[in-house]
Amino acid sequence: MGESRPEVLPRVLSGTYEDRFSNLAFIGGGKMYRLARERLGTISDVLVKETPFGCSTPILFMQHGDRRFFLVPRHGEREYRVTAPFVNYRANVWALKDLGVERVVAWTGPGSLSSELRIGDLVLPDDLIDMTRNRATTFFERKGIGILRQNPVFCPTLGGALTQVLTEMALRPKCGATYVVSEGPRLETRAEARALQAMGGDLVGMTLAPEAFLARELEMCYHPVAYVTAWAEGVAGEGKAAASEEERQARIDETLQLMPEINWNLLALLPATAWACSCQDSMLRYKQRKIIDDDFHTWI
Repeated sequence: MGESRPEVLPRVLSGTYEDRFSNLAFIGGGKMYRLARERLGTISDVLVKETPFGCSTPILFMQHGDRRFFLVPRHGEREYRVTAPFVNYRANVWALKDLGVERVVAWTGPGSLSSELRIGDLVLPDDLIDMTRNRATTFFERKGIGILRQNPVFCPTLGGALTQVLTEMALRPKCGATYVVSEGPRLETRAEARALQAMGGDLVGMTLAPEAFLARELEMCYHPVAYVTAWAEGVAGEGKAAASEEERQARIDETLQLMPEINWNLLALLPATAWACSCQDSMLRYKQRKIIDDDFHTWI
């Protein structure tokens, strides 16, 4: 007997989607699709977007009340199919830009390199160390553009809105952590974890690079929300009792259950947020020098 027919079939679109559905997208990990089906809202459409860099991950058109947003499960629409090194980050970010997205919130589940960050904690990183080696990191491989400052590496306005939401929900977010992006899909050795600590890393995961840098290249606001899923190798022995696998998973699940409400509260807050960031002008100096125009499609 063959596979059952999917409830929603992805569509491949080669042009610009005509309806400006939303300017906000959430990108998330392997459990995002299950949450979308169960709690995040109503899925009105699913598409695979054709881009100059290949096809995107299936993008979900979501609605909660009168709020609309996109949802991108990085690793596959229905199950964990693609590990972090092999996600087509360029296609995903380009597709979102083509759909009219201006702001991206990226959920990520890293390990902790710090005794201050415990399993289940919500963290808003403010810096990034890219240790990846084999990923396509720019849209501008054959262009003399893209030399962009990375301070701040994440959108401060979007970060401020996330801080407000989490604080008002009494979730006590940890703010100001450095996230190290490893190549994967394997996890770090003990020696590598010590090296990352010595470099100033607080968290180690696999998904924020090149995603954050690509969003900057297309002048999109981008900020991660991290939920700690484990201790990095060798860290749990530093005076902390190692939790059982059941306790660890329970803490992660408890945090993930908050994700829909966090997203909904952010959706309610953003329309009233005063945007003071420079994300939308990342490529301004190239425009002022007439190297590129306002149409990002012509930049590659």
